[in-house]
Amino acid sequence: MDVQDGVRELQALIARLERNNRTLKSHPTIEKIERGELSLEQLRWWATQLYIGNKAHNANILGLIYAKCDDFPARKAIVENLIEEELGRVSGVGRSHPELYLEFGEAIGIPRNALCEARMSPDATAMVHWMYWLAESKPWYVTLAGISLGSELFNPDAYVRVIDGLRRNYHLSDAALLFFSVHVKVDRDHGDSSAASIFKAIPASAAPETLWAVETHIEFMRRLWSDIDPSH
Repeated sequence: MDVQDGVRELQALIARLERNNRTLKSHPTIEKIERGELSLEQLRWWATQLYIGNKAHNANILGLIYAKCDDFPARKAIVENLIEEELGRVSGVGRSHPELYLEFGEAIGIPRNALCEARMSPDATAMVHWMYWLAESKPWYVTLAGISLGSELFNPDAYVRVIDGLRRNYHLSDAALLFFSVHVKVDRDHGDSSAASIFKAIPASAAPETLWAVETHIEFMRRLWSDIDPSH
């Protein structure tokens, strides 16, 4: 697929979604964190569902993508991403991303076993099934584009706002927020470079399905971030 055409189509998709407030760029949960309007119970619920519905599965999904990938430059990039997820070597933190998230959970009062063993809400369940279904049933580049571009294009700006709100309103330390601050840089670097590298590997005939995967992942992520009701 022509890279410039792919980038243009992606930008048009993102612009359309942002006009309709369908991304993390204008998300009510982020705004509530910025204003300190989430109760601790709501914050803990949101953090739990975000972990068990998405963050705890990233390395597994990357492994599934790698196993199907036949593009050598892409395989190398996936391995580098896996090394960061599991060892934190690219960022230099020296710990896995799940470990950083567990530390964040502890800082807001969620014991590790409670976070790992929590029951998934419907939105978290939908996100998990979506990711594994995509990875197992679609070409590797459709999955990589959907999950990578659907998250990394928005995480850096969203996480900057989350860090500020959590630090200011919930009095969390920089150490407790390391999961988010690491992703500000790592995802920004990935987002800046991954679109072009992914589009190079996509057949022109697969462009519509690839953009569909990006849009669908953005919607599942938006719904998961909206999940702040512990009464579920």
